Amino acid sequence: MKTYKLNILSTFAILLSFTSCHDDLLNPIPESLLTNVNAFENSTDLDLAVLGIYNRLQSRFPTDYELMEIPSDNMYGYYFATAPGMAEIGLLDVSPENPRLNVFWKDTYNGIFRANTVLENIEVPTDYSTELKDKHIGEAKFLRAYFYFDLVRIFGGVPAVTSIIEVEESRQVPRATETEIYALISSDLNDAIAKLPTTSEQGRVSKAAAIALMAKVKVYEEKWSDAKTLLERLFADYDYELLPDFKDLFRIETEVNAESIFSLPYLEGTNGHTLTYALAPTAGVYGVINNGSRVGRPTWDLHKAYDPGDSRFSVTITEWQRTFSSAPDDEPFWFPYFNKFIIPIDNISSSGLDLPVLRLADMVLLYSEALYQLGDQETALAQLNSIRERAFGDSDHNYTLVDIATPELFMDKLLLERRLELAVENNRWFDLVRTGRFTTALTQLESEYNPSTEQAVIQNLNAQAYMKYFPIPYEQIQLAAPGVMEQNEGY
Repeated sequence: MKTYKLNILSTFAILLSFTSCHDDLLNPIPESLLTNVNAFENSTDLDLAVLGIYNRLQSRFPTDYELMEIPSDNMYGYYFATAPGMAEIGLLDVSPENPRLNVFWKDTYNGIFRANTVLENIEVPTDYSTELKDKHIGEAKFLRAYFYFDLVRIFGGVPAVTSIIEVEESRQVPRATETEIYALISSDLNDAIAKLPTTSEQGRVSKAAAIALMAKVKVYEEKWSDAKTLLERLFADYDYELLPDFKDLFRIETEVNAESIFSLPYLEGTNGHTLTYALAPTAGVYGVINNGSRVGRPTWDLHKAYDPGDSRFSVTITEWQRTFSSAPDDEPFWFPYFNKFIIPIDNISSSGLDLPVLRLADMVLLYSEALYQLGDQETALAQLNSIRERAFGDSDHNYTLVDIATPELFMDKLLLERRLELAVENNRWFDLVRTGRFTTALTQLESEYNPSTEQAVIQNLNAQAYMKYFPIPYEQIQLAAPGVMEQNEGY
């Protein structure tokens, strides 16, 4: 019996078995190592393998903030015992030996391996319809594209692996260029758009999710006309709408909502995530959670970026803490923490709150950016203000054409709204990098703030241009054949 490994990943994929419908993604039951001999005999096997791809994203996603928020001006690392290597990421002093990078690389390529396994075996079962087969192809290609989009934004060019290859062959695979990776992403998403169904179960991707992700990719490529066309298709063909109340996006009672294009589902105690525990302060939150790890906390820079009356502030940041064991009349004490994903739970390491991957507000802001780049300032302004109006509940805080009179002023406002709207949703670092602003935005950072002294702790970062990409993990360079895997410039 012959099994396949992908040496680039340093992993051996364990595909998981599940139950049915929405619960498929919530109740994983380890089945076995799937090989080319005993797997994919029927459509059920293939569906389980597709769910295995989702499972890899589910398990990785709650820690994505380590590489996508901690390096930015939104979050600073506060407690590192549970995440060694994160202190260096927060200081932009990252070496190829950083363990967080290597874990991210291996987990992401493991997801790609699972997608490739599905695609290589898609023709094996003979008991399913063309529509179901197309759905599985679309899901696998969407998820493979998503994984590669993360890799290219974190590392630049990476090995492009689209089939199952053996160990010795994998050691000879060099890094593809960024252009080649983006072409692979676009090809996969075009196929996903063509094959995915219009509607899908909560937690599984639909055609709309593929359109939304493709639009986001085109913004990163600065292909503004393509992004505009895709976003207008998304808005015209689907009934997504902004929720009236921002807080409803992050409540378990309303986690399935009209603004969610693609969210990852979790179930407390069965297939939950650790993000709630990671963000909660130590000793917990009164009436909510009995402990927390406070791994990352909001910077004072982010804190003071919110205007008074912005409803997003209290949903995103809580300033004053009362511990879980506090008495009802105890005075709270100053300890700002991210509140966005903190909900009442009994099992601190297994939160059941679904996590948004793609939501409408993100798309509206990307649409505003594309419109402005194409010269339509008035419509761009209207889109930007639609997010602003939801935040304040009125139009009194809207921007005017004077506020966005130059491209620089527009990007100031656009990136500010993306920062305030999408804090802790893994966009800020990428927004700063893709717009070339991270070297100026990250020279100095106000992290901790003391209200008694009215002074903030100043953290010097000295961001350099080469830091737009993290180093290729040293282990991956060592696993490749000599000279095959080149390191990023500057490391």
